[in-house]
Amino acid sequence: MKKCVLWCFLLLLAGCNSSSNYLAQALQLAGDNRAELEKVLAHYENEPLKRQAAQFLIENMFGHYSYQNQAYAERYYDAFDSVNLYAGRSEEEIIARYKTVAAKYNHFQPVVSDLQIIKADYLIDNIDRAFDTWQNEPWATHLGFEEFCEYLLPYKVAECQTFDNWREYLSDTSYGNLQYLPYISSYNHSAYWACLTVHEKIIAQRPKDFIEVQVPPIRRIRSLTRMLRQKSCDDNNMAMVSIMRAKGIPGVIDFTPQQPNTRTGHSWTALLHNTGKIHPFDSYNDFGNPYINYPLAKIFRRYYAINPELAALNRSEKYVPDFLRDIHIKDVTGEYQRTNDITVKLDRHTGNYAYLAVFNDVYWNPIHFGKITGNKAVFKNMGRDVVYMPVCLSEQGGIVPAGKPFILTVRGEVKTITPDATRTQTLTLNRKHPSFRYTQAAAEVILGGKIQAANRADFGDAVTLHTIELYGTLPGEIRLDTLAKKYRYWRYYAPPKGFGNLAELILFQHEKNITGQGTIIGTNDRVDDLVKKHDNFTKKHAFDNDPLTFFESTDSLITWVGLDFGTPQHIDRIIYIPRTDGNIITYGDEYELKYWGNNGWISLGRKTADGVTLTFDHCPTGALFLLHDCTRGVEDRIFTYENGQQVWW
Repeated sequence: MKKCVLWCFLLLLAGCNSSSNYLAQALQLAGDNRAELEKVLAHYENEPLKRQAAQFLIENMFGHYSYQNQAYAERYYDAFDSVNLYAGRSEEEIIARYKTVAAKYNHFQPVVSDLQIIKADYLIDNIDRAFDTWQNEPWATHLGFEEFCEYLLPYKVAECQTFDNWREYLSDTSYGNLQYLPYISSYNHSAYWACLTVHEKIIAQRPKDFIEVQVPPIRRIRSLTRMLRQKSCDDNNMAMVSIMRAKGIPGVIDFTPQQPNTRTGHSWTALLHNTGKIHPFDSYNDFGNPYINYPLAKIFRRYYAINPELAALNRSEKYVPDFLRDIHIKDVTGEYQRTNDITVKLDRHTGNYAYLAVFNDVYWNPIHFGKITGNKAVFKNMGRDVVYMPVCLSEQGGIVPAGKPFILTVRGEVKTITPDATRTQTLTLNRKHPSFRYTQAAAEVILGGKIQAANRADFGDAVTLHTIELYGTLPGEIRLDTLAKKYRYWRYYAPPKGFGNLAELILFQHEKNITGQGTIIGTNDRVDDLVKKHDNFTKKHAFDNDPLTFFESTDSLITWVGLDFGTPQHIDRIIYIPRTDGNIITYGDEYELKYWGNNGWISLGRKTADGVTLTFDHCPTGALFLLHDCTRGVEDRIFTYENGQQVWW
């Protein structure tokens, strides 16, 4: 239904070449609701600037839509709010209530154009309130009229948002005391300090954790803000921007459809600073700019006005990537980082447009479009330090490679990735996905830890066989003297304040894994409500062949975990794995290495890991590789191999 509505808009827009035509077509598409829109225009007949604002909203209302059955949606939101009356009960009971509500209210389609249902009184009230904050609140005095139209004026922040009194509700709600700011000269008129004050109050009020349960989207602001923290970043941003606009603080939602080095997209809130610059921040987390050090291929902003380029794309092409069907988003990548315009030669194409895609751990996902001229397409404002693949969409809408992948380097150079099977190399691999700071921080807790053996149960005769010193703490492998003394007790002894954080300890005798022959021993397990619920930190998890579980203790000074074999045993090899994200090479798992060639992934064979690294011979040079764990896991990241190292993209 939503797609059909969009096509109606685009057909009507095809002949429009001026604002007056946009307005005429909008009134035509409104149908029986036309009188409501004309009433708004007539209301502001003697207020030229407000009439101009009303016209902006109406002529750009193409593509903005709501649930057709508004009464049904309101009943759902009321039921959702009623769950809060059960505060104080267990999380399980609350989740059960949410599930009951979700099961009852799950029929929100179809949608309808706002042009056909919005009422004059609602639109007039929103325009008046938006003007009041623009002209009377000090946080928006730096906005010109065009900026006001995008950052404060819109009557909704997200599609399907209910037509209610959200501005009034949020303006009277205490999210930070803004009254004192005008009396401090350095804060006066500062949108930054006003936004920071609101943000800090929200952080202070939010619950420590959100309750994870799948429910239909919440699109009533007073219901959404009561939760203060949602699972969805889109919901968090919708709530934050609504609060900002109600208080006269200019804000928008920015997003990337696909991060180039992970498997997901992301969205965040952006404040229009008094300097005219954008200040991005996480709505319910960090107020600093969390994206300054991350390469992003493409960033868009959710505006209210129609983007003519996207309108043209959707008129021209039968199949368009889903996120590009929103004709109200605008490319703002250049506001965040250095970019390049790229001309790409295509091996093949269909239609009038081609796309650049990034890899999302599973497939190539289009993130931008370019008009085709001859056998080339130009893609504007592309983020650097990213691997791209030119693609087109088939007659059935599938993604088809249209050329070779290439790297847009950090210096803005284009380097085509071409595998050379005549010149081969040996690859030594230690991960299938890059590590991030949070994974390394967790792993580094074992620095200074010791691998020890003893023949006394109290480890009074303990011998330290190895001390963990490798910074970054990749899984470690220890080779022991085959003639060394036998020991009954073997353990990992954590450093002070280490709390354990050991995912696996694997012991070998004559290259045979004998871990399962020992009895698990060690200090007390961590005991708290989380452990009781998830059973995730007990000693057994150091020996369960699952790198995603781990042992953790409650004792910060003396923590250890190990095995009692009953009788002294000779151990000739030990593997230890710190707390990890599971993307290391896991002993016993089967892996397949592939490289990109001939418009697809070509297998270089499978191997079962017998240690903490994998070695593959006879691999082409200059290739783009992908290592897949066939046993478990879903995160697989593309990489090149340079100077004996995996280089992740």
